Amino acid sequence: MNLFSTNEERKKKEIVENIHILYFYIILLMILGLGSSGRVAAASTDTQFLTATSNAYQDIVSREKSEPITTDLNSIIAEVDAEIAAKKTTAAMLILVKNMPVTKQNIHLPVVQKIVSLALSLHNLTLAETLLAHAHNQGDAYGGARISFEIAKYSAAQNKWDKVLMLLKDTDVTENLEKEDAEEANLLIGSALQQQKRHREAMSYYEKIKADSVHYRLAQLNLATANIRQDWWTDAHMAINNAIKKNSSKKDELDYRLHTLLGFSQIQFGFYRDARESFRNVSLKSDYTNRALLGLGMAALHQQDFIGALSAFKHLRTKEEKDISVAESYLLNAFTLRQLGQYDDALAAYQEAVVYYSDLHNQQTNTISNLNEQRISLQIINSIFIRPESRNDKQLRHFVEKINIIAELLNYPVSSITKTQLTNTKILLEKEYVNLAKTILRSEQESIASYLSQSKFGLATIYDGK
Repeated sequence: MNLFSTNEERKKKEIVENIHILYFYIILLMILGLGSSGRVAAASTDTQFLTATSNAYQDIVSREKSEPITTDLNSIIAEVDAEIAAKKTTAAMLILVKNMPVTKQNIHLPVVQKIVSLALSLHNLTLAETLLAHAHNQGDAYGGARISFEIAKYSAAQNKWDKVLMLLKDTDVTENLEKEDAEEANLLIGSALQQQKRHREAMSYYEKIKADSVHYRLAQLNLATANIRQDWWTDAHMAINNAIKKNSSKKDELDYRLHTLLGFSQIQFGFYRDARESFRNVSLKSDYTNRALLGLGMAALHQQDFIGALSAFKHLRTKEEKDISVAESYLLNAFTLRQLGQYDDALAAYQEAVVYYSDLHNQQTNTISNLNEQRISLQIINSIFIRPESRNDKQLRHFVEKINIIAELLNYPVSSITKTQLTNTKILLEKEYVNLAKTILRSEQESIASYLSQSKFGLATIYDGK
């Protein structure tokens, strides 16, 4: 049923359709896990970071008194885990660097894979690639496959999809991995192909992951996204439902993500009642609660259940959170009141929305102006953005992690040349962090400016009607 049937309501239709279309694609990209812009750090920045930190580790090791090197790789891992838990990243990395000889001697052991994983968690790609080269020189196909897999996972987190394919497309690699890792490797290959818009080819890798795999639900989610990209919505819904049924006894965040995605896709194709049921399956304590509430209100709005829509939007407006769904509820709340014919309440709601969006836009402007002076931390990231995908931007978080690694290294005795390298690299990373944060904030501002404009238009049409 068409929610808006009269010519007099054409302008009002445009308001909600603009919100619907904008929100749908933003939320869809974010839920699919494909919302990343695909940004990667400049190769020169990566090289500079790796050179400076590798030189620093070698400087520190050469200046310290020699210590006995254990032959037990599990003991090395336990020590590194303890230092990371204590947030002592340099101490953790130094253990790995000091024990490189014994790690190379035991390159054939599966436990080396964990050592590589730890090194990469501290952004030491140099150590990982050194061990990979050693495995290849030793003719160790199994060791090489395990290390390639870990580097591929790290590369995926860096949006370096060409490197993921280079590392994993060789069938010898996946064939030499343990079953669970081989399944995850197929997931990575599929994701890399999707990022290159090779959706059909990606689907063949997702389909290799069977229902008994721990990666099955995520593979089905990615399969759904590949279908969505090709407008094959029936197949997409089937894949989502396959994933949901797999974990029917105990719900988790992936289930709520699946239900939210399903709900928005059902709205897109007019299945409003089904969409409301999908959104109701999302826990009130989930990270997807706000998105589900907004979707619930939008589905009700399309069914002309204005009371139900108003209930969802009002519930969102009571939340004191910096969140895009909360922000959008202000405009949708005012629009719904107007559909109910409550013009005085709608007028007040539009006025409230104008004030809210104006304040939020000004806050973002001030944040952009002050980013250079703010202390760089993950807490800052969580406080300045309103979109979940902005707060979870991997590249931004990697900048923070690398800046912190260098800051800690600068507390250790290193050569003057290395210290200069570290200092210059830190300055460069801080500059790139600020530039990226500003870019993301400006993107958020564009949405807020649009909502402000639409709120003012809604306000004007009510005045005109009076």
